[in-house]
Amino acid sequence: MFISREKFFYLSQNNTKDEFLRLTFYGMLLFLAPIFLGHQILVGIIVNALIISVALEHSLKKVALLCFLPSIAVVLTGFLFGGLTSYLLWVLPFIWGSNFLIAFLSKKLFLQKKKNYFVSTGIASIMKTIFLFVSVSVLFLFGLVPVAFLTLFGVFQLITAESGAIIIGFLKLRK
Repeated sequence: MFISREKFFYLSQNNTKDEFLRLTFYGMLLFLAPIFLGHQILVGIIVNALIISVALEHSLKKVALLCFLPSIAVVLTGFLFGGLTSYLLWVLPFIWGSNFLIAFLSKKLFLQKKKNYFVSTGIASIMKTIFLFVSVSVLFLFGLVPVAFLTLFGVFQLITAESGAIIIGFLKLRK
């Protein structure tokens, strides 16, 4: 199945005010999703979907700033991880890196390398998961995070990243 790049996006020459408003809206959703939804898998799916969507529509410089917001909201509220939130501080740089990695690879493979959307985001989701799981495994080996993080930042990441990518793919196909 091939998705046309032109049909996939709203690719107009938007003025900076319109782009600023859209990025602000994305930022608010990325920050508020972890606070109001409170379920890790649901939050992960929405966050990954939004990051992929914004990456395909905007420059990576602008996307990079948005990659910080969901995990900052989680740390500030403590809703998703409860008593384990303090351990999340060790993982934050790797979460930020993995969010940017999925954005970068999705955009590069789909828009620049002209790969199929689902192949592009599938590869990006797998690479995000590997990066995050290896990072958390090293932190676990040093005794900095609990064993529960190996599952949370392993198989759950793959499920949420791939689910978010699939949702965006099918939403864009309908247009």
